Amino acid sequence: MGFFSKLFGSKKQKPAVSSRTSNSTPKNTTAPKKDIKQNNFITNTADHGLGDIQLGIAGKLRVDGLLAIARMEEIAKKRNLEFDFGVLYTSLLEEGALTVPVVCSIGETKYSIYFIYTEEELLKYKDLVNHVDKTEYPNLIYFSSIPIYDGYTPKPIIEPFQLADLRYDKSTKTSGTYAMWSRTNQDPTFHESKTCDILTKMNEINNGYETYLVGYVLRQTRISGSTELQRTSLPTNHVSYIIEGPEQKKIILDLSQEKGIRFLFPIAETTTVYRERFLKGAMIDMAATAIPLRQQQYPKDEKLDPNSYDWFSFMSRMVKQKEVENESIDMIGIMETGK
Repeated sequence: MGFFSKLFGSKKQKPAVSSRTSNSTPKNTTAPKKDIKQNNFITNTADHGLGDIQLGIAGKLRVDGLLAIARMEEIAKKRNLEFDFGVLYTSLLEEGALTVPVVCSIGETKYSIYFIYTEEELLKYKDLVNHVDKTEYPNLIYFSSIPIYDGYTPKPIIEPFQLADLRYDKSTKTSGTYAMWSRTNQDPTFHESKTCDILTKMNEINNGYETYLVGYVLRQTRISGSTELQRTSLPTNHVSYIIEGPEQKKIILDLSQEKGIRFLFPIAETTTVYRERFLKGAMIDMAATAIPLRQQQYPKDEKLDPNSYDWFSFMSRMVKQKEVENESIDMIGIMETGK
């Protein structure tokens, strides 16, 4: 893994701390002083059975993150356990996107690692510990350069999920079956699903302003190097990009004149809840771009044939008709990769 090319790239840094404090942690309601200095981080690693890790404070998240990962890997090796890690790991929760700087696993135990340098980051303590157990990495380790105090008001750490949370790496490969929607016992019909409702709204939002939104999606995912919103025509033939979504899932962004902007999910590892949360966040983000364009009466796209608005409208009507007639539809928008 190219650590320095990925660790805390262009995403906002969001540190925090654990629900536990060490025995030496002062407990009062006085805010920590800004001029407190120390050589090593305060940490709760001992509370997790990892020993008291002495980690010197470099003061730079890239460096401190690398050192913390190295120390955790040392522990894994001593215990003859597998080690893995990720950076800028985003969990897609009902409330939005929760991002921690580093996650790692030692054997079957998974940890979130959070760094605290400022009082503002400390204020996110209680909010983080209220949500971290909903993630795949529920064991929260903190490294703090300031004392951990009780009695402060928490500050929200979860932010809305946005397209800017996605990452594109042209060297990424994938294999398997992808789809816009796939049937499950909890989500048996497309026309009655939340996915269908969200995609229908997205289709309405995109109608007439799709070239703007194509440019927006390509910019936000860093596929395009543009720093400004540029109208971008959809390709006549499909063009697909593999992007990394929350929880390190590989998602296909598929673009075409016929079917528009589509997100395809790996059916083997995507839950209904994940897909719905992802699409809802993407839809809201795109709406925040399209609505001002409509209000300011920006020129609409030329209506082409074929076009994605007509394709989705027709497809969804046909699927509904079949499902009402008790014909089972397993997947919508299927794509096989890596074959």
